[in-house]
Formats: sequence, C-alpha cells, structure tokens
Amino acid sequence: MDVSYDEYEEDIYEDYNELIEEEKISRREALARNFYDYDMLAKKSETDKAIIFVIFSEIAVSHVKILHTFKDYLEKNLTELDIKIIQQENKLTPQQYSDLASRKERVLQKLKNMSLDYFPRACWYYDELVEVVQKFINNFKLENENTDSIVSTVLQRFDRDCENTKSEKFIVYTTLAENLYNQGLIGVDGIEDVKHVLQSFRIEDVSDEQLTEDEQGKLADRIKSVLSNLSRST
Repeated sequence: MDVSYDEYEEDIYEDYNELIEEEKISRREALARNFYDYDMLAKKSETDKAIIFVIFSEIAVSHVKILHTFKDYLEKNLTELDIKIIQQENKLTPQQYSDLASRKERVLQKLKNMSLDYFPRACWYYDELVEVVQKFINNFKLENENTDSIVSTVLQRFDRDCENTKSEKFIVYTTLAENLYNQGLIGVDGIEDVKHVLQSFRIEDVSDEQLTEDEQGKLADRIKSVLSNLSRST
C-alpha cells in the first residue's frame, strides 16, 4: 500500500471537494467521477480496497439518495472484505485496523437505510440545486451593484445543468424567477425569456427523471405561483 490510511482519507476528500468547487458539479456526479479514479487503486490489495470502499461509502451516505446499483456495489464489496487477508498484509496499525472495522460496520448500517435513486444520469437533486442556485444569486447581488446581467450570468453558470435534465432546467429557471420577483427586478434583461421557459412547463416532462412525486408537485406549484406573481407585476 503506497498510500497510507490517513493519506487516503485526505486525498479522496480533497479530490471530491475540488470537483464540487472547481468543476461546479453536483455531489452525486463528484462522487461518481472521484470513485472512478480510485476504483482501480482498490485492486492493489485487500487493505487498499477496504479503506477506499469505507471512505466512499461514508461520502455516499452523506447524500440525500444513492443510485441503487452503486449501493449494491458498495455493500457487496464491503461485506466480501477478507479480514484475514487484511491482517496478513499488516499494513495497518492495530488502532487503524480497529477504527476501519468499526467504520465499515457503521456505514453498512447507514447504507441499508439510504433512499434509493433509480435515475441513471448523474444530476443535481432538488433541494441541493435550489440551495446552490440561491447561493450563487445571493453572491452575485453582493458583488454587483448593477443587476442588469443577472439573468444571463445565472443561466451561463448553470448552462450545463440546464442541458442535462429538464428537471434541473426548470429548477434553475424557477429559483431565478422567484428571486427576480422578490427583489423587484422584473425589468431586467432576459426576464421574458425566463417566463417563456416556465410557461412551457408540463409536469409530464419531468415525471421520468430524478424528482420524487412530491418534488414534482412542489416544482409545479412554485412555477404556477411565480408566473402569477410576475403577471400581476407587469
């Protein structure tokens, strides 16, 4: 094992967080891309495998949901770990071995209770994307006295996500429209395009994507409400 117990922890989390911050991607996509890079390293030894799968499982259970096939893969590899081989490899101190064994059992229990995701494409979850869009808009308003470009700036930042799924597109546009209305920015450039996109919303368009039925209904209600508010204000 060329990488130590503590170094694995530091490196994996550093790579995961860098993907989120620098690539501006969802936690689910960051997890998938990061895991792809480390999956081959897990084949170096049973100890490497144990450390890597425990750490990635701990990241996975911090998410709202987990892709059902990924959950099965994590559980299979964790339960099949050969304790005798890990002990024979003698790459961990007794304290590290005990710590890793405890973490493995805890994360296996948490995996069993995770909500499952059956949508295969990596994307943002509802609340996660609303939070990220809202944070970006808040930062934009703090950094810019002139808000004329707010629509184009927000849509440029989330262009990739809007192209990924219809759900993500409507979440971005809805959150943007709500902010425009709440901040009295109903005369900025691009607002008519935002309204036009929201007017095209049909709940059937997002029914086979990543949103739950409750989230679909919540999104539909938000779109109806913000369109009504904007209509009364113009």
